[in-house]
Amino acid sequence: MLQPHIPSGSCPDASRLVRVLKLELRGITKRFGSLLANDHIDVVVEPGQIHCLLGENGAGKSTLMNVLYGLYEPSEGEILIDDKPVFFRGPGDAMAAGIGMVHQHFMLVPVFTVAENVALGAETTKAVGFLNLEDTRRKIKEISDRYGFAVDPDALVEDLPVGVQQRVEIIKALVRDARVLILDEPTAVLTPQETDELLDIMRQLKSGGTSIVFISHKLREVKAVSDTITVIRRGKVVGSADPGDSTTALASMMVGRAVSLTLDKAPPNL
Repeated sequence: MLQPHIPSGSCPDASRLVRVLKLELRGITKRFGSLLANDHIDVVVEPGQIHCLLGENGAGKSTLMNVLYGLYEPSEGEILIDDKPVFFRGPGDAMAAGIGMVHQHFMLVPVFTVAENVALGAETTKAVGFLNLEDTRRKIKEISDRYGFAVDPDALVEDLPVGVQQRVEIIKALVRDARVLILDEPTAVLTPQETDELLDIMRQLKSGGTSIVFISHKLREVKAVSDTITVIRRGKVVGSADPGDSTTALASMMVGRAVSLTLDKAPPNL
C-alpha cells in the first residue's frame, strides 16, 4: 500500500498517521474543465466529532470528500492531518493515514463473503497460496460484537439486507484502523428503522474516538446526530451552524433563500 506523501521537513511519525487526531481541509478547490465543483473550501474536523457537511444534491459535498479520500487530486489547496500537510495519490494513501469512506453506492463484491470483501485489497495468504481469512474473521467478529452489528463473516454479501451491507463497509474501514470515517449520504438507501440504527452506530463510533464526516441533506438526521454543521452551496462554504438551530434556518442556509416548512391550508368553506 502506498504511504501518504508528506512534504520534506514536515513528516509526522508513523504512529501519528495511524491515530488521526485532527483533519483540516484548507482552500480546497476542484475544477473539472470549466466547471468549478469546489471553491476554496475550508473545513476542520476535530477529534471524536460528528461533523456534518450539509447541502443540496449537487452542492459539491461528495466531490470534496472524494478529494479527501484520494479519488480526485485537488486543483488547489491542501489537506492537513495533525496540522501536517499530506498528499494522497489514491485511496490507499488515505486509508494508510487513517481515513475511511463509505460511499453512497457500496463498493462490495456481491458473490464474495463478508470476510472476503473485508480482506479484499489487503489479502494475506497461507503457505499453499490460499487466502488466510482467520484473522479477518476474528477482527470482523470483534467489531461486530463491540457495536452490535450482528454481521456473519461467512455470509454472502448478496444475501444481506442493504443496512447490513452498509455495516460491512463500516467494518472494512474500521479493520483498516480508520480514525476519520466519511459517510456519503448514508441514509439514502436505508429504511427509517435502519436509519435510526445507523445514527446510534455513529454515536457509538464517536464515543470510541472515531471522527465522522457525515454528508447529508436530510435535516432531521443532521440535527439528531451532528456536533457541528458546515453548509455548502454551489461549491462554496456559506456558513457554519449548530444542530440546535431551527430546521427552517438550516434549510434557508442550504438553499440560499427564505423557506417555509409549514403548509398553509385555508379553512374549509362551511
